[in-house]
Amino acid sequence: MADHWSFIAGKSDEPLVVKIQDGQYVQILKESPIFANITSMDANLAQTGDIVEFVSNQIRTVDATDVELLATGIAALNIFIQVNWTGPLVDLEPHHLVADVDPELIQKFCLTYLSADSEEVYHLAPRLGFLAIALAIFRALSEKESSVASAAWWYARALFTQQKLLDEGASSLLDIMENLYKRVLPAIPQDNTDLLTRCHLELGLVHHWYGMDKEALEEFQVSQQSSGFNWNVTGAMGRRTKHQQFDVSQLVIVAESKSSNEQASEDKIQPETLALNDDTLLEKIAINADEKASQQGNLQVIDQCLLLAYCLNVKNTNPDHGMTSEQMVPFVSRVLDNPNNWMVYTMALLLRSRLESNKSRTVERSVLQLQALVDQIKVEDSTVQERLAYFYQILIPSKWEMERELAKRFISLGVMRSALEIFERLQMWEDVISTYQMLEQPDKAKKILLTLLEEQPKSPKLWCILGDIEQNPEHWHKAWEISGRPFARAMRSLGAYHYRREEYSDSIACYENAMKLNPLFENSWFVMGCAAIQISEWDVGIKAFSRSVALDDENAEAWNNLASIYIRQDKKGDAFYALKQATKLKFENWKMWQNLLWVCIDIGEYAESILAMQRIVDIRWEKVRDEAVDTEVLSLIIDGVTKNVRDVHDKDAGRLARHVQNLLENVILSRITNSPDLWRICSKFYIWQGEYEKALDASVKAYRSTMHDPQLETDKAVFERVAEIAMDTVDMYENFGEQAKVDWKYQARTVLKGLIGKAKSSWEDTETYDKLKERLDELRNQ
Repeated sequence: MADHWSFIAGKSDEPLVVKIQDGQYVQILKESPIFANITSMDANLAQTGDIVEFVSNQIRTVDATDVELLATGIAALNIFIQVNWTGPLVDLEPHHLVADVDPELIQKFCLTYLSADSEEVYHLAPRLGFLAIALAIFRALSEKESSVASAAWWYARALFTQQKLLDEGASSLLDIMENLYKRVLPAIPQDNTDLLTRCHLELGLVHHWYGMDKEALEEFQVSQQSSGFNWNVTGAMGRRTKHQQFDVSQLVIVAESKSSNEQASEDKIQPETLALNDDTLLEKIAINADEKASQQGNLQVIDQCLLLAYCLNVKNTNPDHGMTSEQMVPFVSRVLDNPNNWMVYTMALLLRSRLESNKSRTVERSVLQLQALVDQIKVEDSTVQERLAYFYQILIPSKWEMERELAKRFISLGVMRSALEIFERLQMWEDVISTYQMLEQPDKAKKILLTLLEEQPKSPKLWCILGDIEQNPEHWHKAWEISGRPFARAMRSLGAYHYRREEYSDSIACYENAMKLNPLFENSWFVMGCAAIQISEWDVGIKAFSRSVALDDENAEAWNNLASIYIRQDKKGDAFYALKQATKLKFENWKMWQNLLWVCIDIGEYAESILAMQRIVDIRWEKVRDEAVDTEVLSLIIDGVTKNVRDVHDKDAGRLARHVQNLLENVILSRITNSPDLWRICSKFYIWQGEYEKALDASVKAYRSTMHDPQLETDKAVFERVAEIAMDTVDMYENFGEQAKVDWKYQARTVLKGLIGKAKSSWEDTETYDKLKERLDELRNQ
């Protein structure tokens, strides 16, 4: 038997493998034991269109080796990819393989069979039967632990293809794919670096598609290690425009494959690449000939796929702004330098088109290039083998998604009629309706929808769209009922509707129904958690926000809300962790830092409380100096450090004295000098340190900062507070004046005389005034 990895690596001369390598997929299917000897129509298949059951029965009854079955599955999957993604087009239809069963019946069955977690398949995707055949074969081989170990890998590829047909992500498919890759990776020989590179890269692309950016990046990095590929982003001197007189620093990628046996690219057929033809911008950045970046060799195709994957990751983990585009351009440009593979080059052109879509000088080429990429699927200017050789290592959109992207690009340019023609031809009714709404023709949008509902009265999706337009819950309920209650979108819409109306219990109930079907909607979990907070359903809130951050660990608001629930449940340790995540993500949000500060002081996390207070002051002091410091918490920090209590880590808090001093002197008092409370807290800290001169100076500053209060002579409470601080300052002089080497008696008497003189006309008959005089007399008699 041929090496089972040869179906991916292509290193065998076994006849079936040769046919796979040559792209003879139609011949493989026609000669497959599953389809070769069918002389009559299967009764059940003819009635139901259930091609999966038919194939499963054939697998059990025909005499076929695992390699023959795998080859059949690969051929079916790759034909489906050809038809829907890469081209060139194929004449064979699924019903041709099974005695010409009604093709519409097979298509209708597949639309239901391939849906997952209540997410529907794009209804115009052609020849779904091929994907159903592939899934049935790969699943059978995977479940019986076939001797062909790569069957699990092909099964994962087919499932990812199925996912890309659905409206939204399906959790059940992700779970199966991750388990399959866990089975495949250990089975790959460690010396087969090509397979390891491809497998890790594919798993990374799966994670990227589901928005799991951290996991995706980890897989990309492992894939890069397997490949031995080296790259880095750097600066190089060069010119971007035709009129530049001197070189300036440009962002470039310096990349080198471990080995490069790629042929020169000039003579290779490549997708139509449109010139920029701008009177100012160069076609590409002209790097100075002396720079290393201008002298780079060709790259392995798999390394080009890796660069494009990293480019996608840059986009997914950064805000949508100009700098992100600038960061992505060098990745794409490095791939476009060497057109080694038709499909990989197509992906690079697509990414360049996206990057150029928002710039006035490049937007025209952006649209025309995208149109050319849409058209090329029908052109037979490259072989099937080349188009599919690296298909699974890139994320090229399907042909209808590419057209949809083109339509949206037309909308951004105001070419609404062309966009509508595409949307209507693709029967993407939501986009049709939203376009009419942008044209301020909502009545026309609704008329189209009602016409569609007359033709398809049992379409839950159409009822949901109508509900979205009219904001009528009856339509969502209708969608839920006619679908047999498996349509998650209806419940998500109802949940949002009830939340806006502050019907929080109903909102939670709807979201729970939706999440049972498909839990991959991070925003739905978030809204559900917010509803739970409103009605104090803490356990529901914890579940909802925990799932929200599991799906998107960069949702700072979800982390903060999760922490607030933990605080209410007195789970301060969990709250601390959640707030740490929140403040990492919203570094400028002082309220989150304030929440973290309070939790830190509650659990005895003194080191983190010092950092949190410093961050709050950094953010707030310019706008609200008097409120920038929580003096109560600061006092608790000082108490913990000066009393050397054991912190949450069972360490002495006194070890943080240097950090407290830096907080006081370099962060707080360097900015805020008019707060008596801060000076008094500072004085207390200096006493503990034995720095009596500093302590006395801080106490005097506390007193002086109160003496200028305009309400001193009109508000008794203010007078009494100033008097209290004055008496404390006098006590400080008496206790530490000699250590500070000052004439403490004179200074103390001066403090009291000044206050008594200022307060005499207003407060001479009060008890506090009398105490000030008594204390002055005591000093005079010493």
